[in-house]
Amino acid sequence: MNHKRTDELIFGEHSLARASARLRETNRELEEARAGLEKEVAARTERLRETNVALARANLELAELARRREQMVLEVSHDLRTPLTSVKGAAQNLLDGIAGPLGGDQREYVEIIRDHADRLISAVGKLLDAAREREVQVDLDAKPIDVGALSREVARSLQPIAEQRGVSLEVRAAEAPTIGDGEKLRKVVENLVGNALKFTDRGGKVQLDVSLDPNEVRVTVEDNGVGIPPDDVERVFDRFHRAREDRPGSGLGLAITRDLVRLHGGDVVVKSAPGKGSKFAVVLPRRAAA
Repeated sequence: MNHKRTDELIFGEHSLARASARLRETNRELEEARAGLEKEVAARTERLRETNVALARANLELAELARRREQMVLEVSHDLRTPLTSVKGAAQNLLDGIAGPLGGDQREYVEIIRDHADRLISAVGKLLDAAREREVQVDLDAKPIDVGALSREVARSLQPIAEQRGVSLEVRAAEAPTIGDGEKLRKVVENLVGNALKFTDRGGKVQLDVSLDPNEVRVTVEDNGVGIPPDDVERVFDRFHRAREDRPGSGLGLAITRDLVRLHGGDVVVKSAPGKGSKFAVVLPRRAAA
């Protein structure tokens, strides 16, 4: 019995020693894990601090950039208003015959100068208002409008550019009454025709068509200019995308055009091939969606 009791005690002591060793090992592992976790938390905290510093710096730089842009817009707008008013006044004086009678072609060109000066003065005023605004909301000023008549006016205003580039600008614009924002639709037609003129070489042709059916108004601008590579056709409406670096432009015109058309509930599609020209078609509902 004594030997058995002794063996039990020895076995118990060995078990206790093994348990103590396992406990010490577990505690050591836990301590290592805790130390590693503390290091990881400290590292992530430092990275978060660095990220917050960079974000704060970026926010402050953006705020300063916005302030400088606003100031620049205000200064440039102020500088533009006076000469534009003078241009408009001089054109009106010519039309009033103060400097003598004008021929038919002369009167037409002076009217174009006056009308564009008037639109620029209005644009400068809107630019000033936008620079002072803290919130921006784009809405449609939807009214009855004849898209055909509007397109003919746009073509007439861009005729001097076409003649300067040696490009034929032809218009077939049927009467096309609908409901829409005349200023925004004018911008759409101007952008598409201006873009076609820019990418059509001397001796080429740009055709502006307006047609109407019971449900839609369709404005088509087609040219036989340089065309668009297949890889760029799907990207022509991306903001800041420029298919040709050798032609002037910001890469915003077509993106803005599509947004303005979609604001009316319509859309723009394009077909093009290099060396064969491009065709842009604007499809608008008869009654614009607000």
